Amino acid sequence: MILALLLAACQATQVMPTANAALVSPSPEITSEPTPAEWIEQEINGVLLGVEKPSGWQAQKTDDGILLAEHSGSMATGGEPPRGVQIHIFVHSLAGFQLNNVSNVAWSVLKQIIQKHEYIGSAQANEPYGFEWSRHDAAFYLSNNGDGNMTMLIGVAMPNAEQMVVCNVTSPASESSRIRDILPHVLRTLSVNGVQMDVTALAKLPDPLEFPPYTARPKP
Repeated sequence: MILALLLAACQATQVMPTANAALVSPSPEITSEPTPAEWIEQEINGVLLGVEKPSGWQAQKTDDGILLAEHSGSMATGGEPPRGVQIHIFVHSLAGFQLNNVSNVAWSVLKQIIQKHEYIGSAQANEPYGFEWSRHDAAFYLSNNGDGNMTMLIGVAMPNAEQMVVCNVTSPASESSRIRDILPHVLRTLSVNGVQMDVTALAKLPDPLEFPPYTARPKP
């Protein structure tokens, strides 16, 4: 009799699960889908340009190409001064340039550009640097326009030697040291007529890029 009472007491003191505990379930994991890359494409005079917009950058099509800006304010006219790096990729005709017996078409064109006020204005530019970019004649020059901005202009001659793809890279002087490192990242997907350009050519450019000091020169 006593044993029976003790067993009944033990069973009564066992902790029973609550109704709420039975309803609790593990919190589901919340995953976010990666933002798809935005591909920008524009055809100018028979040359098809394409590039992927870098994450966090702004992009827009222009009449002659594609504009990429590190900060949205850099695209607006007026207002605050441009910030960060801005890259304008466009197509330029080579009509009117002397291209006879030259080993690098792009270098020859840029050499002629820096000697003409109608192209470069009052900016101070250094000697063009020739290189090969995906089996195309290519070259660049660095310039200082004296208003606090620096420019790197890269030209890539098309096989027909009638047009040139141009990458006009600008930034405030205080940020110009970032241009060389940014270029391979921003232009890693650049394609011309459906063929992707080999970005390793940009990684082999001179380091550092030496922008010229500004010296005002008389107008012609």
